[in-house]
Amino acid sequence: MFPQRQNLFDWVTQCWNIALGRRVAPEGDAWLLGPMGAVNEGASEFIQRIAEQNGLTIQRNVPGSGLVESMDDWAVSVSPGIKDFYRRTSDFKLSVTMVWKPGFGTLGYLVAKLFSRRIQQLNLPQGSSDEITFNSDFFCLSDGDGRVRYTIWHRSIRATGEVVFFGIYSTCRIPSGEVCVKVVFPLPCGSATVIFRPQSDQQGGLLLVSSGKREGDPGFYFLVQDRQGCVWKHYLPSLRESILVSEGRDGSLSAEHTLRLWSFSVYSMKYSIEDTRFGIAR
Repeated sequence: MFPQRQNLFDWVTQCWNIALGRRVAPEGDAWLLGPMGAVNEGASEFIQRIAEQNGLTIQRNVPGSGLVESMDDWAVSVSPGIKDFYRRTSDFKLSVTMVWKPGFGTLGYLVAKLFSRRIQQLNLPQGSSDEITFNSDFFCLSDGDGRVRYTIWHRSIRATGEVVFFGIYSTCRIPSGEVCVKVVFPLPCGSATVIFRPQSDQQGGLLLVSSGKREGDPGFYFLVQDRQGCVWKHYLPSLRESILVSEGRDGSLSAEHTLRLWSFSVYSMKYSIEDTRFGIAR
């Protein structure tokens, strides 16, 4: 079914997603599409390939570069500090404390052993609730006019250098007309694409919610490309994520990222966010 010999677990997963999914319509599903990974391809190989295929220039860790240029079309009202973080994310350092919920730590270990460490995605720390500092590398892939085509956030564990995950960050307009945040995580012969609906709370915090009921809603999508070049999509409403970014009265920034499987909490990641220009948690 696929053009290259690859890991058996990857092949079975791809077949499963094709069997349960539907073929992508290039025009109607354009909001969902993004670059896909190749077989036996790590983060650095992926970035280099995408740049070469599209004639793009790679810039790494340009000071002041961010996940987005503007949040004006997000229809949210958030604090200036949070806007600052998203517009110049490369200037911040993230430390995280992660807790696997009871019963899911073993699942996390199996996923890491079978998939995550090898494909450098969702390679979350195992068996520890100690604070871990991430290295964050930003890759901006720009065309000849200097326009950024792709923004890639690559995160690794500072103490070991082990890649945690890397994703392509952008926005999209889902079929309902809402502007959402889109993160594409390249996988062998496909991607895991997460669509977040942005919301704000009364304190000016930013809440990103990836949850829905049917295709076209925010949520988690697997995309797979078969050997004929056809792309298939599989929506998993059972996987639900939320990210809450908050600014304290002292200007400090923090975030909490949670994953649920149906109504069961799988893990929680709590971030402290430090502005490295000033050496303060902000």
